[in-house]
Amino acid sequence: MPVTVQGAKPRAWESQVKSYVRKRYAHLAEAHAFPEGGAGRAREAGYPARFIDGLPGRVSAAYCGCGYLLDGVDLEGVRTAVELGCGAGLDARLVSERLDAGASLIALDIAPQMLHRAREALAGVRSSARPHLLAGDMENVPLADGIADIVLANASFNLTVDKRKALIEARRILKPGGRLIARELIREGELPVEIARDPQAWNASLGGVCEEAEWESLLADAGFDEVEISGHAPFRPVVSVRIHARKTDLGEAN
Repeated sequence: MPVTVQGAKPRAWESQVKSYVRKRYAHLAEAHAFPEGGAGRAREAGYPARFIDGLPGRVSAAYCGCGYLLDGVDLEGVRTAVELGCGAGLDARLVSERLDAGASLIALDIAPQMLHRAREALAGVRSSARPHLLAGDMENVPLADGIADIVLANASFNLTVDKRKALIEARRILKPGGRLIARELIREGELPVEIARDPQAWNASLGGVCEEAEWESLLADAGFDEVEISGHAPFRPVVSVRIHARKTDLGEAN
């Protein structure tokens, strides 16, 4: 469920949070104001050194994920992959390089300025996959039902206000049997009140961090099966995890 400040109208809170998120990531993209050491963080997260070293400096420096998204992920046979919250496009480039010939990658982000950076990241990529960049909100994805074999996200769901709604959307666009693969953050215990009640805390994915049991409940409520949360790694002041889930039938989430 969305977190709200006592006394604030939920709609106003939601609008404020989304505005902060959109503006912050627009600024990061336009001013190249990403936290320093992006390439180093990506290597530490497990990204192949050869891949990171082969990227243009502006691309590797813009890494803002919370783990190696494709660790252990097989993309063979994937015809359509959708990345939610693609940011500056580092993961989009890696996915595009690994898709089979003729496959499609749809990369979505709430900040159009980030899509310009993603387009830059995808320029010259050695792949026969077709990338498509799309501006949109993860809580209302502008794509048809059942188009994706796999949905990917790296530190993106924690930027949403209504995670259940975003997860329902992720499941909606998956084909039966399709997979959700995400790297996300979890908390162990309550967040400091100054973070929990600050809409700007969503900018760094902290304000929306859930406990692991909450994630399990959210994924189940959204209709996902075969939920697995693994790969726990420190990501101060929280923990980074890998989320795997599957859409196993044609039923709709309630």
